[in-house]
Amino acid sequence: MIQNNKITISDSVYQYLKDMILSIQLKPGDKINEGDIAKKLGISRTPIREAIRLLANDGIVTMYPNRFAEVSRISDERVAQLGIVRTTLDILAAKLAVLFGSDYDFTKMHELNEECKKASLNNDVAKKIKMNCAFHLELSKISKNLELIAIQQKLYLQIEFIQAFYHDRIEPTIDQYNQHKEIVLALFNRDVDRLIELLLIHEGKFHNLNGNGLKSLRDIQSIYKKL
Repeated sequence: MIQNNKITISDSVYQYLKDMILSIQLKPGDKINEGDIAKKLGISRTPIREAIRLLANDGIVTMYPNRFAEVSRISDERVAQLGIVRTTLDILAAKLAVLFGSDYDFTKMHELNEECKKASLNNDVAKKIKMNCAFHLELSKISKNLELIAIQQKLYLQIEFIQAFYHDRIEPTIDQYNQHKEIVLALFNRDVDRLIELLLIHEGKFHNLNGNGLKSLRDIQSIYKKL
């Protein structure tokens, strides 16, 4: 039951709709019917509109003023563009993690990878995706850069959204698990060049970076090493 408090109601509706979207109960292009939600939850439309505004700010809902709101549509172009931003920021996070991270921090990433594998073996796709995103977000947290963390948290909500819809593109369990293990090992070894290589391969396939007019992997690596 949603509590009778405006701020709490908006937050609760936000979480409710976000969960519906990330579990693909609401699919890209589906309209968000304020009236139906208000009736189902027994609330007014005001907190629903606020929740929709927040989701639009997150990039997973598109608003058409004075018309309607819908779950954001996904295109291959958007997947590729997000991939370029994601990989660039993950590489920055990895470089900072090497500088500021400890072996204890990297052990946390190992634990998240184990959780991701466990969820996958249990056929819990939603949790697998959530743990996968948590694994990558941990890089930014280890960087200790608050601005980067804030940017990445918003970005990875969009990544989680896209992966939920395109979960068939995600690497098979054992491949993803082993790639994550290699990333953690490179962190323990403070091997920046290896981290760049691994992140480009790991994320490039899902986002189809080489198939969207970009240069070869070798050329992309040389660009990222200069950043």
